[in-house]
Amino acid sequence: MPVFYEVDPSDVKKQAGEFGKVFENTCNGKTEEDTSKWREALAEVATIAGEHSRNWCSEAEMIEKIVADISNVLNDSVPSNYFESSVGVGAHMEKMRSLLSLECDEVRMVGI
Repeated sequence: MPVFYEVDPSDVKKQAGEFGKVFENTCNGKTEEDTSKWREALAEVATIAGEHSRNWCSEAEMIEKIVADISNVLNDSVPSNYFESSVGVGAHMEKMRSLLSLECDEVRMVGI
């Protein structure tokens, strides 16, 4: 799910505007093959439906929707008992559950 935060998807697609300037700096010293692959990937990702921060009045509401969308996808894609048959994973999952405190209504940030 692409999230275009303070960047226009068309600038990503065409590597234009401020995004294009930063992209060009990023490409300095890279091979033409790498740069070409990145350009293709950016053009493709800009056409995928996602969220655009400029379409939201409230950044908090946008974040809530993104979190809900991702949570729904994850909940639908992996059955809750999926990891139970994997040897050694149960303890790690239990530790993650305790760290996340899923029963709380507090905001949590997780980096993956």
